Amino acid sequence: MPEGNIRHMYPGGNTPGGFFSYYAHILPSSEARRVFILKGGPGTGKSTLMRKVGLELVKKGFNVEFMHCSSDNNSLDGLVIPELKVSIIDGTSPHMVDPLYPGAVEEIVNLGQFWSQEGFDQSREKIIALNQKIKGHFATAYRYLRAASALKEDTESIYEQALDKGREALFSHDLIELILGRGLPARVPGKQRCLFASALTPRGFSDFLDSICATQQIIRLSAPSGTNTRNILEALKSEALLRGFDIETYFCPMDPKRIEHMVIPELKVSVVTANEYHDISDMNNEKCSTYFINEFYNMDYIDKHGKQLGFNRLYTEALLQRAIDCIADAKATHDELEKNYIGNMDFEGLTDLRTQLLERILSMAAPDTL
Repeated sequence: MPEGNIRHMYPGGNTPGGFFSYYAHILPSSEARRVFILKGGPGTGKSTLMRKVGLELVKKGFNVEFMHCSSDNNSLDGLVIPELKVSIIDGTSPHMVDPLYPGAVEEIVNLGQFWSQEGFDQSREKIIALNQKIKGHFATAYRYLRAASALKEDTESIYEQALDKGREALFSHDLIELILGRGLPARVPGKQRCLFASALTPRGFSDFLDSICATQQIIRLSAPSGTNTRNILEALKSEALLRGFDIETYFCPMDPKRIEHMVIPELKVSVVTANEYHDISDMNNEKCSTYFINEFYNMDYIDKHGKQLGFNRLYTEALLQRAIDCIADAKATHDELEKNYIGNMDFEGLTDLRTQLLERILSMAAPDTL
């Protein structure tokens, strides 16, 4: 049996408004067969459990989705097995998740049952202090991101004045026809799934565009900083949903309500925004077509504001780097916090739990798929 595929994405992100969650879209409760919600402190093995279960399922031929943590690239916050409509998610802070249909769909898995309560007596004050320190690092990071966002907004206001809205609208029309053809509204509209393809992480900007767009026809919209594809993708989103297509929409971590990328699984088409912060790795392959969004802008008007734009660019980058440094500081402190839990964990018990979860998930598969 051939192995399954892994897709990588972020269900939440560090944004100018704080941590922003699209966790409800990992696997909506109304569509899920089973959702396992993991509860437990840092270092209790949540990410390792999800990764090992996911890799075992891949070996057995299932496609899986790894939902990564924006505050720690190597850590998982969720696992989805789309074919089985099953997920395992981290339901702890900052992305608190509680059951909507307890028992019928979701169940809580308490990893706290595997720790020694007595072991925390000596580290209580330290755990509280480290948690407060982590909150402080993130609060500072979000202040820097808000400042960077204000400068980006100023830059985009200049580009907005330079935009030829007629050319943009015409391009949107042609792109919709290219992807969707000519058609009528469907009796049942499509569904939208919201996630992040990129994130501000302790290691800087990180994206999973190559994973998200794997095996897809790719339409690449080259949109350097200042330009944006918001109107184009909103028009495509509205028409795709109207025609009955289910879509995946991926949002900007600096503006978590702005669509940056879209995947239409049924058509095997991806539309991605390429800029200084994220891009696909192989833009010259035969599956990829590139369109240059800066052609819709009056460059003479933009050149007249060169001094202002240069200032914004310089200090936006400086503020973003300071925010990333603070997120990295939070990660380092979180690593220190984890040590207080790791030493008190019964990992043999956790291994047994992982085996039981894997067996339960496999029991939901049709016999001929195993």
